[in-house]
Amino acid sequence: MRRETTYRRVSGDVDFGRVLQVLADFGERVAVEPGNLEAASREMLAELRGLLGLGCMKLRAEISERRGISVETEGENGWWDAEIPIMRGKIRVGSLSARTTQTGIAPGEEQLRGLRAAASHLALAVDAAHARESAAMRAVHGSVVQLASEALGKILEEDRLYKTVLVLTLELMDASGAAALLEDGSVTGVGEFKEGLDALGEVAFPARKPWIGRIGDRHAVGVPVGRGGGALFLFRKEWPYLAWEGVSLKLVARQLDRARERSRMYAEREKTNLDAVAALAASLEMRDSTTGEHIHRAQGLAVEVAGALGLEPERLRTMRYAAVLHDIGKVGIPDAILNKPGKLDEAEWAFMRRHPKIGADIISRIGGFESVAAVVLAHHERHDGQGYPARMAGQEIPVEARIISVIDAYDAMTNDRPYRNGMSPEEAIAELDACSGRQFDPEVVEALKAVLIDRGREDD
Repeated sequence: MRRETTYRRVSGDVDFGRVLQVLADFGERVAVEPGNLEAASREMLAELRGLLGLGCMKLRAEISERRGISVETEGENGWWDAEIPIMRGKIRVGSLSARTTQTGIAPGEEQLRGLRAAASHLALAVDAAHARESAAMRAVHGSVVQLASEALGKILEEDRLYKTVLVLTLELMDASGAAALLEDGSVTGVGEFKEGLDALGEVAFPARKPWIGRIGDRHAVGVPVGRGGGALFLFRKEWPYLAWEGVSLKLVARQLDRARERSRMYAEREKTNLDAVAALAASLEMRDSTTGEHIHRAQGLAVEVAGALGLEPERLRTMRYAAVLHDIGKVGIPDAILNKPGKLDEAEWAFMRRHPKIGADIISRIGGFESVAAVVLAHHERHDGQGYPARMAGQEIPVEARIISVIDAYDAMTNDRPYRNGMSPEEAIAELDACSGRQFDPEVVEALKAVLIDRGREDD
């Protein structure tokens, strides 16, 4: 504050050339090191205090809605004998205040001239910092929308869309927590914020525009997603959200809505494909009930093992189809061989070994099933290269085919055949361990064992 009293002016000359040099040095430093505005301002004011013969100087300036600078030199403060505004255009964004060294003595004309020159240089620096921060905000705005579009465009499973967009916005939009209100009223979130999530459904969006306010002890911004319901929210503790951040989040929500619709169309198509595949598999079951039952058991177990191995969604899709269709080539095997009650002779085995190729030929005629056909062709290859039909080995064999090879063997060993009784799960696992590294991929064997252990825990 300024003291309300009558002053005598300080007399004496000021080395104004030196003042201008200090200000020029300040301008050059903040141009080279724009992130050090506060430190440069502190050093500049300390030098000016001595050159202008002042007791204390203070700078307060707002760079943006969320950031400002505050600098005080050493010396007694509290009452200020002069205050020069810091302007950005016609908007006052701060002030430069000064106190003389003597009580009741106002700054002289030379001192005021130096203060005005300093305020002018500071105004330019603050304006440049504001422009840089605004540009950074616009860059973040563009990055959020672009990255959301790229990331969501690659995801087809709806349940992964929400987690992806929450993690993305949390990292790029300076939030400590993020949450998605789903159409069914449930909430999924990431980050540290938990309190108040049950209140998200009560937020009303004005004309479907971004909402900015508080939830619990956090600042929050929220936007609706599509017209079917649902919303996205970001939270942080430090400062309120700004309008531009709401606009960015709304554009992300628009990308999410489009991705959600695409995901649902994909899910419908996949359901149609699975129905068609099931019908195809049923044709085999009509000829051989043993194979049909095996297909149903193998499908669930194979997908679980694939998940335990961390396969990506597209490979899980391939796994799901290949598990159902891997034996479809047996439709080309004569009934006399397929349903023979005893063991096959060498000529019959030679015929039976044709079923991977027959199955791959059938499946390759289905558009988009090329990877499935490759798995079906390779599901009787061996880890040591002694399998068929191409004698592939190790990593040459598609991982989905390696999984089916282990699942096939485990299922065959643990179920009855016309010519023998099935083993116990423990006996089958011991056999898999004995053949691990030769017939079977060791990593897949270990993944199957982990899945079976988890299933046992669930049964308990």
